[in-house]
Amino acid sequence: MQAQKVQITLTPQEVSALSFKGKTLGYNVTKYIKYIITKEAFDTIEDFPEIAMGPILEEKTIKAVEEHNKGNSKKMNSLDDLDSL
Repeated sequence: MQAQKVQITLTPQEVSALSFKGKTLGYNVTKYIKYIITKEAFDTIEDFPEIAMGPILEEKTIKAVEEHNKGNSKKMNSLDDLDSL
């Protein structure tokens, strides 16, 4: 996934409030907004439930990763590439 640029419009009051909060951490408004978004994203990831694999799937996954690391995998750009295997 590539980085995505986001543009927002803030009221002067919002800029003032964010500037005040950002200065307490040594950030300007832009850096503080990025900090808030990054923190929220990481909090979301940490709260995502982790589901354990069954032993058969885990064994197959480990084998597939080992084969990939040995260079035995091929990149596919679409489902049509399955026909050429």
